[in-house]
Amino acid sequence: MQAAKAPVIIGEPSYFPKDKLVPTGKVARSVCVLDHTVPGLGSDILSAQIIVPGAQVGRTNDMYVSVMSAAHKVVAKGHLLAIASTQVEGSSKSALAELEPAIALLGGCKARFDSVVDTYVPKASGADDGCYISESYDATSHFESTMNDVANLYERITGTPLAEAMAADEKK
Repeated sequence: MQAAKAPVIIGEPSYFPKDKLVPTGKVARSVCVLDHTVPGLGSDILSAQIIVPGAQVGRTNDMYVSVMSAAHKVVAKGHLLAIASTQVEGSSKSALAELEPAIALLGGCKARFDSVVDTYVPKASGADDGCYISESYDATSHFESTMNDVANLYERITGTPLAEAMAADEKK
């Protein structure tokens, strides 16, 4: 194992030993390449965010589907990229099956890449040892939780809330 030494180390959980982390669950995610538009969205809709309320599909957690096109420079012209994700509620063996209601919305995939990943939060703030650890990416596709985590990291590292620092910078 290699070790990094610096006054401040910032990273996401996979870069740190498990004794610095608290497990929070698992996220199932499928990245799908489509050669057609998503049924029900209309042929001119080439990007979308779909949130499937968990209660509509017999779940506690919502499902998220993000759809992007060649206009976003993520796939070749004539294709779409769809990412479906959810917090795993059952066993790891059935994790990808939990995504099926979201995948069904896509009307088939030309190619599909699946993953089920463990998620973590840091055990400590990082102030004691200089290891500032973000939270794992969750299942959401709107990045709100990620932006909140970045703001939290900034405050843990600098001692100043990000909004306060940005306001002070604007006054300069």
